[in-house]
Amino acid sequence: MTDKLLTDWSTASLGKSTAAADKRTVFYVQPLIAHYRMEVVESLNRLFSVKLFASSAGMESNGFLRENPACEEFVETQISHFFSPGINMQREVVGRIVRERPAAVLMFADIRYLSLWLALMAGRAMRIPVLIHGQGLYRHEEDVGMIRALCYRIAVALSTQYICYTDASKRSLESVGCPSGKLIVADNSLTVEHTVDPAEKSGKETGILFLGRLRDDSNVGALIEAVGRLRSEDHQITLHLVGGGKHSAQLKRVYGDRDYVIWYGPVFDESRIAAISRLCRIGCYPGAAGLSVVHMFGLSLPPLVHDELPRHMGPEPGYVEEGSTGFFYPREGGVDALADTLRRVWTMSPEMMRAAGAAAYSKYQQLNSPTLGRKLAEIVRASLKP
Repeated sequence: MTDKLLTDWSTASLGKSTAAADKRTVFYVQPLIAHYRMEVVESLNRLFSVKLFASSAGMESNGFLRENPACEEFVETQISHFFSPGINMQREVVGRIVRERPAAVLMFADIRYLSLWLALMAGRAMRIPVLIHGQGLYRHEEDVGMIRALCYRIAVALSTQYICYTDASKRSLESVGCPSGKLIVADNSLTVEHTVDPAEKSGKETGILFLGRLRDDSNVGALIEAVGRLRSEDHQITLHLVGGGKHSAQLKRVYGDRDYVIWYGPVFDESRIAAISRLCRIGCYPGAAGLSVVHMFGLSLPPLVHDELPRHMGPEPGYVEEGSTGFFYPREGGVDALADTLRRVWTMSPEMMRAAGAAAYSKYQQLNSPTLGRKLAEIVRASLKP
């Protein structure tokens, strides 16, 4: 699959695909356009005329960088909340599909959005390919429920294709009766602009890197407490916190006097993030992790995350292999378990830590060969009629 995608991508990039296909308009719909999705926009824009639909409201306060993507048109969309908690509507999307009849629509697969259902029905009625991209039922495998399972079966049936974040996402959909032929996997990833080669790591660094938004379920307080325990045992450890978000001020009020914590706030300069990471032996996201683990892989930092995979923000922590590309701690054990795992990792030899860093970096390279944007662009291109 990867070799085919690379071959097809190279052919398309060299202009060997038809001119009509290169100039077709594709709608890319997101709730917001985070920095890690810019590579997707850029890759889609190489093959298509991309119109990006997203909301930029409140991005900074939630720890995101507001950016101007390079595409044919950026459509600012308002997201309305109504009927009941969690039911949303993204304005502009469906009306523009009906009026402009794009060649295809690539859309995030959140079944709580009425705009998703309307787009799927419009696409079916107008014979416009609508591809939806999401994590499936990964977070609900233990409590799917009849209604949720039915919603996913209908959404997959209406879509041209459901693009799954991971193999686990695909399995979760197959388990509720979604047909395998409608499901395709494009491993969810991000492109790190400034990576750190494993050869640059000594395995004796004294830092731990937290990288991500200080949001609900980040559990940063537990990490600060756990590092404090190891410090009291005379372990040399400094915690580097990179990220902003709505819990930033509260965490600083509670833990601002801890001299072993360095607060960087939101950092979007990836060269600076790479420089900070060179001071660190591992990365750690103690709460509900997501794509941060892939960023850590690209910095040759084995990530430490909790072991209850369905309770993470996304399926990406499933890329971690215990003792190889990273480490797990028992979530139910709280601060005690996190401190125990840190203590175990901190007593590993530099050679073992360098090997883990190299395995983490190799996993990053695997996930980005080709990049997510290139995979998605080829999947969209394959869905178009000649």
